[in-house]
Amino acid sequence: MKRRVPVIYNDRDTWFHRRDPRAKLGVFVLMLLYMYLAPTWEWMLAMVVVGLGLVIVARVPPLWIGALLALQVTNVIGILAFPAIERMVTGGSAFGGDFDFGLKLAFSWQAALLISASLFTTMELTEITDGLRGPGVPELACFTLEYVFLLFYVTISDLFRIMDGMKVKGLGIETKNPIKFARNMPSLAVPMFMSVLQRSNTMMSVLQMRGYSFSRGDRELRHDLKFDAGDVLLFGTGVLVLGGTVAVNFGFLTVPILPSPTP
Repeated sequence: MKRRVPVIYNDRDTWFHRRDPRAKLGVFVLMLLYMYLAPTWEWMLAMVVVGLGLVIVARVPPLWIGALLALQVTNVIGILAFPAIERMVTGGSAFGGDFDFGLKLAFSWQAALLISASLFTTMELTEITDGLRGPGVPELACFTLEYVFLLFYVTISDLFRIMDGMKVKGLGIETKNPIKFARNMPSLAVPMFMSVLQRSNTMMSVLQMRGYSFSRGDRELRHDLKFDAGDVLLFGTGVLVLGGTVAVNFGFLTVPILPSPTP
């Protein structure tokens, strides 16, 4: 049966799915550091290509990627269009200036989106939080993360249930037209607020039954966390890429197909 509330996790059995969540979360952190250390936009473009490869390996649903990339279209156009418009207003050529910063920023967003999708769609929510608990992230932070995500999913599910109930009573809610749906949101606000309040204690009990007890010192994991050769390969590759980027920034290394930063 098709879900009414889409979830992040993509239930597949790929090489990425079988990796330890700590390795995938570590690669995510390395990717964030790379975004700040990449010297030129060509380096970010290379990471976009890597991200596309990871998306294919992780078998991320095309609709997910298409929707996420579509949301970035206006941002990318704005980043590149505003400098061009500014030069035209001052009498210059739209394409006569420097687009390096805009291109680097635009490609960094796409790279982060692709790599994040390939990582987080291969982990269940419990895997993500267990991956955080393994290195010793405070239990309260892990509890809060899973609580917020589960409450979000349940709240969206309740929203559909409330809308179905209103339709039965003859109070149809327009969902296909965004403007009309926004106008109808005030009529949904009160029942949604009451639903969240009613759910809060239940959600707390459910999470405690699933192994969370941040008032105690023990930290029960729901998944077996064990690094294997594939995890070492994944995380080690990320470390090598970031280390090479740092070496290029300090002039200790050059990559033939990618430009080095200008002094």
